[in-house]
Amino acid sequence: MGHSVHLIIGRGEVVAAFLRRWPGSRAVELRGGWQAIPVDDGLYAAIEVATPGATRPPELDVSPLGLDQALAAATETGGGLAYVETDYFGGSGGQSAMAFVDGQEVMAAQRSRGGGGPINQALRRIGVKRGEADEFDVVGLGERRSMMDYEPEGPVRLRGAGVQSACEAKPANSASHLPMWLVILVIAAAIGGGVAVAVMR
Repeated sequence: MGHSVHLIIGRGEVVAAFLRRWPGSRAVELRGGWQAIPVDDGLYAAIEVATPGATRPPELDVSPLGLDQALAAATETGGGLAYVETDYFGGSGGQSAMAFVDGQEVMAAQRSRGGGGPINQALRRIGVKRGEADEFDVVGLGERRSMMDYEPEGPVRLRGAGVQSACEAKPANSASHLPMWLVILVIAAAIGGGVAVAVMR
């Protein structure tokens, strides 16, 4: 099974500061009060446009140019943010990460092919405490394996995989609903069929 994500990880006011600085970005709840900000196409483009002439550390594969500047600015008033990216498929691939605390780079971008731990190191630098599991699993990064899982409807897809909180549980007596696009399609087909029959007569 694969794992391919690119996320900014943090919690509390520093995440709120980043979201204010970058309208349109959003946070997804992880475990232990930690949050992930998906680096989706919109955020990627916004950061690159705002930091002309910026570069990307060679250890990162998919981060927007100037992400390091964005992380430094968002953490200036306190707190820490880590950028993490993974690209695994069929047991091979790698991961990269970097971390900023209080406006300063506390871990330069690092890459590991195969196993390894740049992500765990970056998470440790922003305050994630290792428990019975490593930092990666403490915040729940293993539960969402693709960027699609960080979309607003991502948790719905994950319900079948057993990743569901009590507050997301669907009541036993709730009726399932058809998607609106399917209802519209059926209505349009019925109208089209009726028109075709009327024209043939």
